[in-house]
Parts: sequence; structure tokens; C-alpha cells
Amino acid sequence: MGVLQFQPDLLDQVAHRLTLREPNRKAIESVLLRTSDHYDVQEKTEPYECIVDSATGVGKTYVMAGLMEYLAGAETPARNFLLLAPGRTIRDKSVLNFTAGNPKSLRRMLRSAPYVITADNFNTPATRTAIDDPTVTKLYIFTVQALTSATGDGRATHVPLENLGTSFFDYLAQLDDLVILADEHHCYRGPAFSRTIRDLKPQLVVGMTATPVRADEPLVAFRYPLAAAIADRLVKTPVMVARRDDRSDIGTKLLDGVNLLRYKGQAADAHCDENDLPRVNPVMLVIARNIEEAAEFQNVLDTASFDGGSWVGKTLLIHSKLTGDAKERALADLQAVEDPDSPIRIIISVGMLKEGWDVKNVYVIASMRASVSEVMTEQTLGRGMRLPFGNYTNVEILDTLEILAHEKYGQLLEKRKVLNEAFIDYGTYAEVRRLADGSSVVRQKTVESNAVVIGLPGESDPVELGDDAGTGRSPERTSSSGANTSTPAPAGSDTPGVVDVETRTRAAAEAAANNSGIVEYAPLPDRPPILIPLLISVSQPVTVSLNDITDYAPFERLGRTLTMDYSDELKRTKIVASHDGRTAIVSTETAADTVVSALPLDIPLSDTRNSLIRRVMSVKGVPNRPLELGAAQRIVDRLIGAMGDKATEHLSAFVERCGQRLATEVAKTLREASQAAQVSYADDVEIVPLSKTRVTRKRQMAGHADGSFDKTIAFNGWSKNLYSHAWFDTAPEFKAANAIEGGKHVIVWARLHIKDVPITWTSEGRNYNPDFVVIEEVDGKHIGWLVETKADKDMTSEEVIAKRRAARRWANTANSSPDVDVFWKYLLVGEQDVEDAQGSWEFLKGFGQ
Repeated sequence: MGVLQFQPDLLDQVAHRLTLREPNRKAIESVLLRTSDHYDVQEKTEPYECIVDSATGVGKTYVMAGLMEYLAGAETPARNFLLLAPGRTIRDKSVLNFTAGNPKSLRRMLRSAPYVITADNFNTPATRTAIDDPTVTKLYIFTVQALTSATGDGRATHVPLENLGTSFFDYLAQLDDLVILADEHHCYRGPAFSRTIRDLKPQLVVGMTATPVRADEPLVAFRYPLAAAIADRLVKTPVMVARRDDRSDIGTKLLDGVNLLRYKGQAADAHCDENDLPRVNPVMLVIARNIEEAAEFQNVLDTASFDGGSWVGKTLLIHSKLTGDAKERALADLQAVEDPDSPIRIIISVGMLKEGWDVKNVYVIASMRASVSEVMTEQTLGRGMRLPFGNYTNVEILDTLEILAHEKYGQLLEKRKVLNEAFIDYGTYAEVRRLADGSSVVRQKTVESNAVVIGLPGESDPVELGDDAGTGRSPERTSSSGANTSTPAPAGSDTPGVVDVETRTRAAAEAAANNSGIVEYAPLPDRPPILIPLLISVSQPVTVSLNDITDYAPFERLGRTLTMDYSDELKRTKIVASHDGRTAIVSTETAADTVVSALPLDIPLSDTRNSLIRRVMSVKGVPNRPLELGAAQRIVDRLIGAMGDKATEHLSAFVERCGQRLATEVAKTLREASQAAQVSYADDVEIVPLSKTRVTRKRQMAGHADGSFDKTIAFNGWSKNLYSHAWFDTAPEFKAANAIEGGKHVIVWARLHIKDVPITWTSEGRNYNPDFVVIEEVDGKHIGWLVETKADKDMTSEEVIAKRRAARRWANTANSSPDVDVFWKYLLVGEQDVEDAQGSWEFLKGFGQ
């Protein structure tokens, strides 16, 4: 028996680069552990095949990308990956997922930089060059049909190619590191697929699916069921909606759907406006049994008599019998349905929108004639489960998927237990278990996952008010996977998983109204004003400024060095001679006695300071401008300060030498700064008060106690904030605000919004806005701080460093102006800095950069 091979540090790096969700990271780890157990521990030789069964919408593409990144970066790297797709739609989507320039592409995250090889380019000179390079990672993306048969779609891959000397299929079969990633594995299992796998002789086969067939259960290495994804808030929470009355006509059902859709649209618009996000347009998916029924639905929706003509021109009919230009237009419209400019709001489908259609803005599914059990299959339900904003918004109507059921409300009530039992499933993953003899083995771990169709409390699961009682927040509960969840129930509903149309529509209307209510906040008149220097940026990619110098340590070191070199003793050397009897030998030695030198001049420090300033201003490339003079004065003062008490005496005697050394250091520093210099500033500085009225739809909350952070809330209770309320994007921002509020020297602060203090940080004119402005009063002097909080993982990124450099240059320039009374500083803090400060502004200043 061999030893298990697994590099957790490498997987951590991959997970960081791809920002993997925890279940996707666990899926990759499970595959790697089982693969190593197969080859390294059990020492088997046949190809290892397994299945990752992960809920639709959680991110199977990220699992495939993560596996490729890990294996390509391993000590013995794999360089050949074959992604198999069940058809052209998924194949084309997969190509886009790994092609640079596509909005959904993962390419920018991949260090492996795979060369994508498809049916269109596998027989080109460029591809042959990539194939012959053992350092290049190759990603072959083909349909199953293109490889499983030597006829039809597969003919091109089975005929001999001159540039390979064999067929493309046989070339793949000769590779000793081939990894097959079989997307939507359940679509093409069978004798032909199995024969193809045997013939290709891969090292590893990983099937990706959300619905594995029962016969493949022994192959499942990892399972993350839909129940866990709902409980962990990685997909929308489904809501079953039915009518209480007997109305079942098409017009009524469609009107129910578009009413919910309209309110979701209002809530989405408000959320996007509030958070400065691109528009997300909620879409309804109408499921028809056949083409005739689909056309009937479109005829109802696309007329002026239905809902006042609100949906005319906003429907898209898609089915398998479309041909020619009509099919191309429909597919193009379908592909663009997520675009903010897309007019489509309702998609009517007949059996085409299953695997491979991955949009995030489906918010309503109308099952016009299908039973609820038919609609609740994962392939149908999965079309609407993805989160358009990436995570939960905590606006309930934007975090749910409405499913309009064919059954009456009473019929659904009778099925509620059956519905929720369908969401009790078991997750599977691999774990390493250490045995008594010290060896490690891989074992399968199974955990129960469950979630009701919507996170509603039932009779046996009462809601208990804990520490959050009275705060306006829903108590948190913990899912089986350990994730905190908090999903409020629809108003008026008391039954798990089922709600009637009237109640749900009323709740949606209230949510949209609450979320779209605009509140304005003006600066408080009793707070000290915050005056901001308005600097006019000038794009100057080449010319540098003394204000580009933000690190004064080299000048302080120079000052200390110059004074250490100084001695008030005259250096005395004696000439001595000796005689060896035949020859006189003349040499020198240092005199033992000392004589204190008499300094010839006693020049005032102000004069030598001005002399040094002139030397700095005469450095080649330094513009003769008022703002440069202020920067030169600052540099000289840092050098003189480092000399300490000896400054006047030393500069009186050695000002020329000091000036020469200082000019050399300035020139060197400017050369280094010129590599990053992107903008300079005009001489005119305007002082403007921070007086913009804040506008938000966030709900208000009294107080701002630590631990109460919620990005949907505007917090009150500040005694030093320029505004009565403030709201934040992240918990570290909120904690930093609490620390600033408690600063003993802080007299006023504000959470900055876009364009409050725009700092230009690229030559193209891109602006950067810090998070906070803080004004302190220390010994009668005002100190201004621009404060930015960042995630620890971003602290060393090139963009953050460039923005920090630009912000310091902004502060330097402002401080160089005689019109600015506040001395400005910049502070960059990470999330760990905020935690370590424990609410102290003084500590936070010390921890930051």
C-alpha cells in the first residue's frame, strides 16, 4: 500500500484565485483524495472515474476550472484536459467560459492559462505548436458525438491528420496525462460513452451533474444537494404559489405571474440604484407542453388587451422546431436576456431550456399545466435558482424564486409534506482519517441536508427570539452544513413551503414599496463642516512631481548619516620615518592627540534650509511651480528633523555637501516614482464643503451597536457623524466607523460616497473614492484622514497599491497648498487591522498603512 498524495496548500491557492465557494472547494478536494487513494494507496492501474453531484446554480464550471488549476500546478503537472459536452449548446458555452474577453469567462483567474482546442481549430498550425509545447496546458472542448463515433459528427476526429501523423482521437489516446471532465454526465452515459472512455485511456474521468442516474451511485465522490444549497443561501429560495379560488384560466395564471414579476422588477431597480449596480431585469419562464400551447400563451401576453399592453414586444418564444433566421434571432435574444438593455421579460419554452442555459435573472416560473411534481425536478427548477447579485441581498423578494403551480392552494397544502421531503437529501464528500498506526486513509462522509421549499417555520419548528429580538432583524438559524441562514417568511403565511397568490402578491408589493421608498439626509447643521480640497487632476504619464514622493524614509536616513559622518575634531596625520641601518623608510600615522576644529561660519538654519530647498528645486525634471515648492520644503524639513540638535552647526559647515547628497537622493527617488506616476495636479486648489444630500432606500435603524451590521440598514445614533445616518457595504467598514466615532480627538467624520473625494489614480482619468473622511483636532491643529478598508486578500494587489500611492500623492499635493488649513493623511486598513483595533481609532491608525 502506498501513501496518500494531496497538497492542501496548493488547493488553498487555487480556491483563493477562483474565489471558490466552500462546496466547490470540497468537491475538488474529494475528487483529489479519491484519485490519490485509487492510484497511490490502493495502487490500481485502471482509469479512475467518479461523479461530482452538485446542485444546479452552485457552480460546476468552477469545480472543473479548479481541478484543472490544481492538476496543472501539481508537482507532476497534467497538461491535457478534455471537457466533454452533451451537445453544441453546452460546448459553445464552455468555450466562452474559458475564452478571454467573454463577460462570464474564468480565464483571467487561471494561472494555468489553458490553450483552448475545439472542433474548429484542432487541425491548425497554431494548435500543433501548442500541442508540441510540454509547458502549455491544453483544454480540448468537444461534444461527445465528435469523439464517440467515426462517422457523422465524429468523422473529423477519427481521420488521419498530416500535421499529427495520426487521427486526433488516437493522439488523445496516446497522452499519458489525459483528464476528462464530462459535463452534464447524466446525458450520455451508456455503451458508446464507456467504449470511448476505455479507448482514450485517461488518467482521470470526472462526471459533472446535478442529476446522476441511479445506476451511477457507486461513482459519486461528492454530493452537494439542492437542499444544502438552499439552506446555505447559495441559490434562491423557492416559493410555491397557488390560487385559493377556482380560477384556472390562462389569462388569470399569466396575470398572477406578471404581477409578481413587476414587483420584483421594482425591487431590483431600487436595489441596483441604491448599490450602484448594473440593472438586473427579472424574467418569467413560462413552461408549455407543446408548441401550440406556447403560441397560445404568447398571443395572450403580446396583446394590448392583456395587462394594459405592458408586455407587448417583451416575450420570447423558444422551441426545438425553430429554423433559419427565426432560430438564430431567438437564440441570440435568449443569450442576451441577462443584458441590462434586453427587452425580454417573459420566455415561453417548450423543452429547450434545460441543461446549458445558465442565466441568473429568472425570478418566476409559471407551470401553466404541469403538476408541481413535474416542475420541481431539478433540471426545471434549476433554470431559476442562480443568484443574480452573487449572494443574498437580504431583500426577501429578490432572494426567492416564485413557482406558480397548476394545483389549487388546497391541493398544494395536502402535498406540503411531500414537497419538503423532496428537499431532504444526503451530502457526500471524502475526508482523510488518520488511523492508530499513523497512516492516512480516505473515507466517505455522509451528512443529512434539508431545507423546506421556503425557509418558513412550521408547527414543530417555532421561531425563537434571541439576542436580535427587537432589532428588526430576523434571527439566524444554522443549516445542516453549518452556514448561517436567515430567510423571512412571506407575510401572512403560516404553512411551510406553500403560499397563496393574494398573500404572496401583497407581500411582494409591500417589499417593493418598502425597498423603493427614498429617504434624504442632509448634513447636520450642528456638526463642524468638513472642507475638502478640490484638486484638478492633469493627465501626465511621463512628467513626475515631488508630490509623487510619499516615502520620506530615505531622506531621514540621509540626515542621520550626514550627522554621523560629522566630527568636530580636526583629522591630524603625522609623517614618521625609521631607519633599518641602511635605508630610511618614510610613512604616515594618525596623530594621537586631538585638536577641536573651529567652524568658520555660524549660518542661521533658515538660510541653510532655503539653500537646500533651492538644490531640490534645481534637480532635473522638477517643475518650477508653487506646489513643487511646498513638496521640496517638506522633503528638506524631514532631512533637517532627522539631523536633530546638530542640524544648525552641521549645515553651517557642510551645506554644499549636504545639498549635493540630497539632490542625488531626490533624483533617485524621482526616477523610482516616475515608473508609477500617472497624474499631476493643477496649481489652483478650491476648498469645498462636503454638503451633498445623501439619498437611500435603506430602512432606518436606531443605534449602531457592534454586531448589528446589515448592509440593507441606515444606522443612526452617531454623535460625530456629519450626517444623522450612515450605511456600509461590509462589516469591516461598519466596525471602522464605530472606532472612528469613539476617537478622542475626532471632531467630525463622514462615510464618503461616489464623487465626494474623487482621487484620480490612472492616466486614463479613473477615479477612486475612499471610504471615510475624518477630521481630528490635536493641540489646536486640524488633521484630516482619508480612510480606506480592504479585505486582507486584496491588500497587496497592484490596484490597491496604486490607489494608495495616488491617495498619498493627493494628500501631499493638498498639504503643499498654502490655502489648505488641514493637514491631510491617508490610512489603508485591512479587515484584520479592524479586528485587532477592537473599536479603538488610535489603535486603528497605528495598525494601518
